Amino acid sequence: MVVKVGTFNVLNLARPGEPYYPDEKPYSAAEYEKKAAWIAGQLGRMNADLVGFQEVFHEDALRDVCARSEEFGDGTVVAPGADGDSGPRLGLASRLPVDGQVTTVTDFPAGLDVAVDGIALPVGTFSRPVLRARVVLDPESGTTATVFVAHLKSKRLIRAPQAPEHDPREEALGKARALIRRAAEAAALRFLVLEEVVGTAQPTMVLGDLNDAARAVTTDIITGDSPSRFWPGEPDVRRAYWDRLLYSAHELTARRTGRDVSYTHIFNGHYENLDHVLVSQEFYERNPQRIGEVQILRYFNDHLVDSQLSDDRRDRIVSDHAQLVAEIRLR
Repeated sequence: MVVKVGTFNVLNLARPGEPYYPDEKPYSAAEYEKKAAWIAGQLGRMNADLVGFQEVFHEDALRDVCARSEEFGDGTVVAPGADGDSGPRLGLASRLPVDGQVTTVTDFPAGLDVAVDGIALPVGTFSRPVLRARVVLDPESGTTATVFVAHLKSKRLIRAPQAPEHDPREEALGKARALIRRAAEAAALRFLVLEEVVGTAQPTMVLGDLNDAARAVTTDIITGDSPSRFWPGEPDVRRAYWDRLLYSAHELTARRTGRDVSYTHIFNGHYENLDHVLVSQEFYERNPQRIGEVQILRYFNDHLVDSQLSDDRRDRIVSDHAQLVAEIRLR
C-alpha cells in the first residue's frame, strides 16, 4: 500500500473581491477563476492522499479549489481560522480518514522562554498557527499518523517602522530579526513534535514551507541531531536519540538517487529547497521496526521562473513555490 503526502504553498488563496493584505488588490472574478483552476490542476497532478496547505485566507476558497480538483470528494478539507481577518492560515485536505478534530497551535509550548547566559527566545507565538491532525494511514490495521502542517517565518526582513528603506544596517538587523523569529518557531515546532514521538511508536510527519534548506540550522532544530557513531556503549542513550529524530524526505531520496537537482523556490537566481516533508523513524528505511519507507519525492516546479534568466514576470495566479509529494510504501 502506498500513501502519498504533499505540501502546497498556494500563494495567498482568497475569495474574489475581498482584500487579504492592505497593499494588495483583491482578486477579480476572472483572476480568481484562473487561480482556482491552476491550483485544482496542480492537485490533480499531485494525486496525493494528504496535502498540507500554506497561505490560505479563506477556508471556503480552499474547499472550492479542492472540489474543482475532484481529488477529495469524500474527504476532509479544513483551514481552521481562515476567515479573512486572521491573516494567512494553514489548511489540510485528506482522502484518508481523520481521527478526531483538526486543531491549531498558536502559543508556544511551555519551556521555551528559559534564559541561558541571559539569552532567551523573545517570541511566544507562531506567526502562522501550526495545524495538527491525526490521520488513519491504513484503515485495516488502524495505523494512524500525527501530521503537523507548518509555515515558518520567511527570510523577508522585519524592519523598524521608521527605518530608512534601503539602509544597509537596518537590512542586516531586519534579517537577524526574521531569523530569530524563524528559529524560535522552529524550536516551538520541535517541542510539539517531541510530544508525539518521544517514548512512543507514533508515526509523525511535518509538511510545510519551513523557509530554509534541509541542512539549515532552523530545519535542524526541527529534525534533531542523530547520535554520534563513536559514542562508547550507552545503547539506551542512542536509542533515545533515534526515537526523537525526524528525517527529510528530500535527503532520503537524494541519497538513494546519487544526485540532487531539486528546488522549490527561486529568488534572485538562487534555487532553494524551502518546502519539506519530514518523517519520524517509523518511515525510515534503516529502522528494522519501521511501518513503511519513503520511496520517492516528486517536485512539481515547472511553473517557477528564474527572473535573472527570463523576462517573464511571475503573476499572482500561480504559486511562487513548488509542490512536493512524498510516496510512502507501508509494510
